[in-house]
Amino acid sequence: MNIAIVDDESHWRKCVREEIRKICNNKENCIDIYEDGKTYLQSKKQYDISFVDIEMPDMDGFQVIEHAKKGNSEGIYIILTTHTEMSRKGYLVNAFRYIDKANMSEEIAEAINAANVLLRRNEVIEINIVGEGLQKIRLKDIYYIETEKHCTLFYTRQGNKKSNTPLAEIENSICKDWFFRCHKSFLINLDEILKCDGKIIYMKNGKDLDIARRKLAEFNRIYFKRKYECANG
Repeated sequence: MNIAIVDDESHWRKCVREEIRKICNNKENCIDIYEDGKTYLQSKKQYDISFVDIEMPDMDGFQVIEHAKKGNSEGIYIILTTHTEMSRKGYLVNAFRYIDKANMSEEIAEAINAANVLLRRNEVIEINIVGEGLQKIRLKDIYYIETEKHCTLFYTRQGNKKSNTPLAEIENSICKDWFFRCHKSFLINLDEILKCDGKIIYMKNGKDLDIARRKLAEFNRIYFKRKYECANG
């Protein structure tokens, strides 16, 4: 996980870095430190998570995040502040979290745990695609997977792909935190559901899928758990 800390005060840069190390149990995370937003932006590095102070000279945290998103729209941006009333403006840049420096330990821990849920969407699955060979597909690019006769169809943001790998084998290898076998024919990405109505799932790609009656209770439990986990993603 690549992390940036952007703050003009050395005391807070050190505090945030130590909290991150403690929360991550000193795992090998790359933590880069920046004293101002301009230097951070000039680096053009792609960070998974950026902790950005609101009050900085020349460019405030909101301006920094606005510019950073143009080069890294998938990054997670977390605001740091000693003035929580200023965090209300965070909606302008759709900040992921707002950390009160006075309550840093607890809030950074929650933010990193929540961010990890979203970052796992970038994991890939390697599948043998008919006529194309082995391909890596990001999990978040998959709408759903369907079994059809002796083939498995992947419906993705990059188009439909056909594989000879059985759906049961894919189900065993894919992340069950947000993929669910709602029917013998469908393995769906819970994050790509637009809405549910009874036993019908409406997917974001415009398709309507059935939920098997025996799967309905389990689906509701797992789906709403997932929605809660991603509530502020």
